[in-house]
Amino acid sequence: MTPFAGLPQGLNFNEDLEVVIAEKQTRKMLRAKQGKKQYLPGQPRVRLEGTEHNADANTDGLLEYLRESHSTAELDDLLPFMRYIFVQTPSYKHIMPLHHQKSHARDLKVTEHPGLHLVWYYELIFVKPVPAYFYSPAFWEYLENADQGLYRACLGFMRSYYLLIKYEIDFELARELRLIPRKADGEYPTYEEWCSFIEPFGQVGDHWVNRRYHYGELRLTRINRAAFLFRGSLAYFHIYPQWGSFLEHTLAPLLTLFAVCSVVLNSMQVSLAALVMADSPPAGRWSHFVDASVWFPIVVMLAIAAVLAAAVVGITLMGFKDLFRANYVRHRRKNGDADAGTRTHGMVW
Repeated sequence: MTPFAGLPQGLNFNEDLEVVIAEKQTRKMLRAKQGKKQYLPGQPRVRLEGTEHNADANTDGLLEYLRESHSTAELDDLLPFMRYIFVQTPSYKHIMPLHHQKSHARDLKVTEHPGLHLVWYYELIFVKPVPAYFYSPAFWEYLENADQGLYRACLGFMRSYYLLIKYEIDFELARELRLIPRKADGEYPTYEEWCSFIEPFGQVGDHWVNRRYHYGELRLTRINRAAFLFRGSLAYFHIYPQWGSFLEHTLAPLLTLFAVCSVVLNSMQVSLAALVMADSPPAGRWSHFVDASVWFPIVVMLAIAAVLAAAVVGITLMGFKDLFRANYVRHRRKNGDADAGTRTHGMVW
């Protein structure tokens, strides 16, 4: 399966590479054509000539670089557990266009980390740019032959851009953020050319991509929670690498709980003291103050209990609704329903 099979003739943005099978080699190798620069387009640190790029998959420098840059194996291993912590519905269509990310007050952060692509954290969302060598049909032919797992990850990655760049405003924003590369001639593709280029990737089904790209946008807090519960790691990715910042965000819920408990305990203490005073009430209007001191803390505790109960019940109901819907969508997808899970996101984000 090659995503370039349906492209119009002459639309290839980069024809500097070719696939060769040298003598005594058992698989295809990637080379730059005669007279072209002998490195991976857009990455001069990765040379295509010499012994570092050979037929031995265990020592192939090019494959090592590509796995480091595009493999999502760690995230693939975590995703089976995320259904137990109310992860979003498994649908790759849960991706908002670039311009619409701004509507959710999200700041687009460009990263080369393959496991952070379309992972969001409150007002941040990470986006990995398209590398220049993805424009080359020869590269895709080589990758399909060299590493099927990596090939599926790259197909899923490119499919996500079919949804990220949906309108011309998204295309202009992607150019501004340098999310899409220049063509071999040094010019950016036009919006019309980009649409023709990305169209075949939009037709790729889930059976052609790896597990991570069965999903769209993923929430980092839930990935971190899955890593902590099922892998014994403090986090999948630390937004705040310093211990002070990490503890500040980790302890915030505990401090809130401590504050609520303090209010409740103080209310109980006031009520008990007022009950003692009630046994020998003071004369005059102070008796009304004692009565208020007995009942007002009780009202405060009941109000706190009601708010906490409503929050717990509401979050639980919304979480289980997302969980059951996710399982329902998985069941429909297993039965071949391609339209399952077409909503942009679940209730709990």
